[in-house]
Amino acid sequence: METDDNPDGTRRHFAIVFILGAPGAGKGTLCTHLATAYNLVHFSVGDSLRIWMRANRDKPLAERIQQKLQNQGFLIPEELNPFILEAIQDAMMNQEACNGILLDGFPRCMEQLESWNTWPFSDDLTLKGGSKPDVVLSFTVNKEIAKARYLARGRDGNDNEGVFEKRFAEYITETVPVENAYRKRGMLIEFDTNGTKEENVDLLTRKLEENGLWNRLMTIGDNRKSFFIV
Repeated sequence: METDDNPDGTRRHFAIVFILGAPGAGKGTLCTHLATAYNLVHFSVGDSLRIWMRANRDKPLAERIQQKLQNQGFLIPEELNPFILEAIQDAMMNQEACNGILLDGFPRCMEQLESWNTWPFSDDLTLKGGSKPDVVLSFTVNKEIAKARYLARGRDGNDNEGVFEKRFAEYITETVPVENAYRKRGMLIEFDTNGTKEENVDLLTRKLEENGLWNRLMTIGDNRKSFFIV
């Protein structure tokens, strides 16, 4: 499908941003701020899976999602990647011509990172020039602060101290290696989110304003072509 952006059908100025962090790090709150400030779509992988699960209780995948929410572990790429691709495609076709998408909570393990580069993408969302994200934002937080936030939000009926401990341990063992991988590639921007909401938003704003990679990404505009043909 062609767009009005470029003669060859490619969409201009569409950023793909991965968001990483422990449970309770403030990813959702800060993504909401970023989405408004930079005209980005915020796609929370976890929230979207919960919504899909509740609307499709009769499907086997819904049971798998429920199991992963209650216990440790991840959906396999064949189950998860279609959700991610649909979110990107929907954002790219947004009539308001957003600047990109924040993929909140992806990738959470090395298997997801590696599968993103090898997934057999559909013909209507063909990869061009590789599938790496443009930038990765990592929110770091003290465990006790993260726990207090996690228990206070009560997003799921399953949110309790035991579940938090499992998910935080999973973050350390599975997601930190992902952060390390992107750090080595020079794609990771890290933020301390131990402060209040206002303090964290202020720190995030100031640090991004001073970051050359982020500023180039947000100001390239018409000179940039995305990795995807739509």
